[in-house]
Amino acid sequence: MLEQLWKKIVRRKPYTLWDFPAFLLWILSFVYRLGFWLRRMMAGTSVKVSTPLISIGNISVGGSGKTPMVAFLTEDLMDMGVRVGIVSSGYGRSDSKPFIAPGYKVQQMDVSVTSDEVMLLAHRLPDAIFSVNSIKTIAAQNLAESGQVDAIIVDDGFQHHRLARDIDLVTYDAGLKKRWLKPFPYGLLRESLKALGRADMIVITRAKFALDINAIKRDLRKLNPRAHIYYAAFEAHNLIGHDRQWPIKYMEDKSVYLFAGVGNFGSLKRQVSALAGDLDYAFELSDHQAYDPTLLEKIKTDAARYDSDLILTTFKDWVKLSDFDFGREFYYLDLVVDLNPGEEKLIAEIMRQLKLKEKST
Repeated sequence: MLEQLWKKIVRRKPYTLWDFPAFLLWILSFVYRLGFWLRRMMAGTSVKVSTPLISIGNISVGGSGKTPMVAFLTEDLMDMGVRVGIVSSGYGRSDSKPFIAPGYKVQQMDVSVTSDEVMLLAHRLPDAIFSVNSIKTIAAQNLAESGQVDAIIVDDGFQHHRLARDIDLVTYDAGLKKRWLKPFPYGLLRESLKALGRADMIVITRAKFALDINAIKRDLRKLNPRAHIYYAAFEAHNLIGHDRQWPIKYMEDKSVYLFAGVGNFGSLKRQVSALAGDLDYAFELSDHQAYDPTLLEKIKTDAARYDSDLILTTFKDWVKLSDFDFGREFYYLDLVVDLNPGEEKLIAEIMRQLKLKEKST
């Protein structure tokens, strides 16, 4: 509820009644910046682990594609014969017990133990090793000391100053509007845009939605002249259900009821609108939404009222729904990162900087 209200305020049009609560968020943004500064000052000396480490993070709250980028890079590195470990805090899980386990074992755990994002990654990456701990530095140390991996990828590590990294890769959402580029909670920025100056690589995500991608690249170049810059899009290939799978074209003549709890719902809505015959309704929920029987029944009732041909969500939401019967076709959208034509260049640069060598598999 509070997240939905905050989004309305941040997305407001200027000179409306929403400007009054926005003023309160502006005041709170000073408190947030002070807290962020204090945390950074108290971080102390960065801890360096023995295993090459790459952090994948972002500069803004909400979805910029960092988790899909973790999956994308892990798959590519593992294809090169590199044993990859993934560090996560397990944000949103109710069971805070730390663990280290391969993806195929994580799949068998409950999402309350793993978190939705870790479960998503585990299904994509059954052979990766996951280290989940509320303190990422400890998670990385434990993973390095286990001897099970050749490289570590930290999910959402750009603001985690306690942990030293060999590469800082930042995803930057091309759909960010300039009026949103203000400190949280008045805007979407976790920290000043100047922080991009410490990034080694910047991946501009959702590049196809950019009105002027070259202007975005010029602005980023001013902030960081040395970083390698790449472009990425999120492509939908398939609809996946409990017992069936269809190519994305299956939606072309279907009416769709969409629901999801993701950071960037607007981008998802635009993508589904372009793919579906008709988007009956798009139900935006809080990021990392918890589902209870009341909410699930509401979605079922809404879809019946619209008489939608199918119900669609993301895999991040799918893993929390168990086998609930919505009374009609139900799928999640299989989204993958498309970094063409820069994929080989990016992987080669990561291998070089981390001093990794390709192994025969």
